[in-house]
Amino acid sequence: MQQTQYPRLFQEGKIGKLTTRNRLVMPPMGTNLAREDGEVTDTQIRYYEERAQGGAGMIIVEIGGVDPGGRAIPRQIGLWDDKFIPGLSKLASAIKNAGAVAAIQIHHAGRQTATVITGSQPVAPSPLPCPVNQETPRELTIDEIKGLVNAFGEAARRAFQAGFDLVEIHGTHGYLVNQFLSPYSNHRQDEYGGSFENRLRFALEVIQAVKEKTAPDFPVSFRMNGDEYVEGGIKLEEAKEMAKHFIDAGVNVLHVSAGVYGSPAPNVPVMGTPPGPLLHLAEGIKSVSSVPLIAVAKIHEPDLAEDVLKEGKADFIAIGRGIICDPEWPKKVQEGRVGEIRGCITCNQGCIDRLLAEAGSASCIYNARAGRELQFPMGEAGHKKNVVIIGGGPAGMEAARTAALRGHTVHLFEETSELGGQALLASATPHKGEFAEVVRYLKHEIDRLKVNVHLNTRADAGTVKQLNPDTVIVATGAQPLVPDIPGVDRPNVVQAWDAISGKATPSGKVAVIGGGLVGCETAELLAENGCQVVVFELLKDIAIDIGPSLRTVLLERLMNNPRIKIITSAEVKEIGENSVVVVREEGRQAIQGIDTVVLAAGATPRNEIVEDIKATGVAVHVIGDALEPRKAIDAIHQAFETAYAL
Repeated sequence: MQQTQYPRLFQEGKIGKLTTRNRLVMPPMGTNLAREDGEVTDTQIRYYEERAQGGAGMIIVEIGGVDPGGRAIPRQIGLWDDKFIPGLSKLASAIKNAGAVAAIQIHHAGRQTATVITGSQPVAPSPLPCPVNQETPRELTIDEIKGLVNAFGEAARRAFQAGFDLVEIHGTHGYLVNQFLSPYSNHRQDEYGGSFENRLRFALEVIQAVKEKTAPDFPVSFRMNGDEYVEGGIKLEEAKEMAKHFIDAGVNVLHVSAGVYGSPAPNVPVMGTPPGPLLHLAEGIKSVSSVPLIAVAKIHEPDLAEDVLKEGKADFIAIGRGIICDPEWPKKVQEGRVGEIRGCITCNQGCIDRLLAEAGSASCIYNARAGRELQFPMGEAGHKKNVVIIGGGPAGMEAARTAALRGHTVHLFEETSELGGQALLASATPHKGEFAEVVRYLKHEIDRLKVNVHLNTRADAGTVKQLNPDTVIVATGAQPLVPDIPGVDRPNVVQAWDAISGKATPSGKVAVIGGGLVGCETAELLAENGCQVVVFELLKDIAIDIGPSLRTVLLERLMNNPRIKIITSAEVKEIGENSVVVVREEGRQAIQGIDTVVLAAGATPRNEIVEDIKATGVAVHVIGDALEPRKAIDAIHQAFETAYAL
């Protein structure tokens, strides 16, 4: 094994009485894989087991609820009853048997939940609604606060009895413990609010209860905010003072994160955010800490992780989304196989948006097995086939990778000179260069698995027939929709895809027709290139085809860009030589001085080859945008499922 390049990452770590095999931690991230009653599932156990087998030194299992009224997601792990101990024991054993330290986070959402999830009104230190969920919570009474302190202690006891090596108190991201700590969310005037000491009281009592209900030497982690990034909230200097009190109360390790629901800076950094955006906070807390510290947030490159340890900014590195995306991240780094890592692109489509916005289970845009490891065990298929895949975009590439992994002989045809399809376009737009990692990884795997790649080759029924395949997968993607608007055929009208790729170079004042994701990203790109841009959208809102994680930051950039104007509830009726005619509620208006019109009106499937291939008698599967235009996550997942089932 090639460990010398990253000696600190793969050095044993110490947390209290615990020894970890390396300095890599999988932090807690909700999955929604438990049962609705809080029981751990076999699916969830396999999910964590695979990540422990991938080499992480410690696995911190996601938010375990101390009270059913404090759940943040519908299918959250339960720690509020002894009946959960047997299932939790199976989970802890699976992690430990794979060589990792098994930890679990204890949690109460406070105001950052909703009645639809818990079945009861949220509770909080003060009756102040969460700016995101916007449901006014009920203020907790003193007796209820004492009851919740006990609930945290009892949850820790159950984790201890189930065989977990450590519990982590969730004191960050705006959940209940954090709500008590912060003057932003705690306006109480009794012993649990007001002064610094009073705001600390709930957290310190929780720590004490956890210590009393477990064992004197049972390790405890406290996940804390280095900065809430909201006006009137906790800042680094106050956080440093809090850290000292947590340590004095018996905490063995600090896990430093940031942000609350509604923070301008997302607590889960997105595309375009520089690597390690919270490292300054970790370093600040580390400067006053006498216990080990875990740094987190977009530390996805092993070189950066090694440097953080080398420079003494932290003692452990938490990699959450990176290990969801590639469970073997630690193992591949340790074995010198960095090029084989499926790198997280911080799109948040599967791990965050699917969980919180769609109430689905956590997944990953291009690890289709994430959260479904039990359903899709990887191994060779029983019957090997000759498979032809037409189209080298993300769906076609994922189908080729999966089919090859399953032992099939694969021929992949792409009519252009380069694999990547629309992922290449996505990576060319502002703040989304990380999307290129999808193409890089899939290219690497296709080469490693010896897929037969045919570039600059437009496959037809004759080409297919010569190879005598058992199955053909058509992944030919989509083509831009041309809306039925008079003047759409004028020479100054171009497609957004051409503007992004550089085939067209709009200049001057540009009208973009369509305010979906493609239209908005094209507008941002053109503004960067010096154009004045007006976006016309038929609906009342723009970018509704993108998840909330990226949408929030995209809208902020668009609204603050002086070169971009957004006009909604506007239907473009005609394109003139230097104008567009728009109908809005107030009437018909001609917008003058338009130099170029860019069409971003959607896409249509490109699947004309399907019937010809079917006529040869071979089995045909149509996937991705070739079947129906969709999000990348849906296209890639369908590609995986189709190829897996061959």
